[in-house]
Amino acid sequence: MDLTEGKKSWNVWKLESEAFKKPIEIKIWYDNKELAEFNRKCDSLEWVLASHRGVMNTHLDRINGLEKSLYELDKWLDAHEKASEELYDVVLRQWNEIKELYKEIATLKTKAELYEGTILHIQEQTSLIQKKITKQPMVFHDKSFISWRESSGLWMINVPDGDYLLIAKYVVWEHNEYVTNQDELLMDTIHVEGQHYIPFYKLEWGTELDTPTATIYYDLVFIPM
Repeated sequence: MDLTEGKKSWNVWKLESEAFKKPIEIKIWYDNKELAEFNRKCDSLEWVLASHRGVMNTHLDRINGLEKSLYELDKWLDAHEKASEELYDVVLRQWNEIKELYKEIATLKTKAELYEGTILHIQEQTSLIQKKITKQPMVFHDKSFISWRESSGLWMINVPDGDYLLIAKYVVWEHNEYVTNQDELLMDTIHVEGQHYIPFYKLEWGTELDTPTATIYYDLVFIPM
């Protein structure tokens, strides 16, 4: 036969030729044993295929769940990405503010140390001033008659113990012709012990035969040191 085309469909071969008005059908069959084995294998394959389909469906369900979770996570990330950027900006601003505050604290600490030194100095000066205030200057005014040649103690003056700047003014008042002393103003630092101080004054004269006599007025100012 002149066959121009052959088509395969499961167990039937269709042959077409111009010599035939109808296609020739060829049937293929199996014996019972072969058919049973074929059916057994088909059932086995069908079970395996069903098992695979079950696993595939489980995986598909798992994939669908994961895709849904990924979708929700993506939405969450999109929603929180802007918030994260804003939070980062807030953290950055706060960190910069913290650094500026640390700088200000360091500056204030330096100033505080300077102030503490100044306050300590002021306290020391205040303490000295208070000590000086509690020790007011003392002024004594009196007169004494002298009729001998040696250095004479004018009077015993009660003065608290301590160091003083003594300003003494001596004025020669009534005197005889032998006295050569002149009025004078003296300054000296003294230390008082025993709660008293005696100022001394000496008359000056011409010769050893002369006897000088004079009344001396004196002003004594004791300034505590």
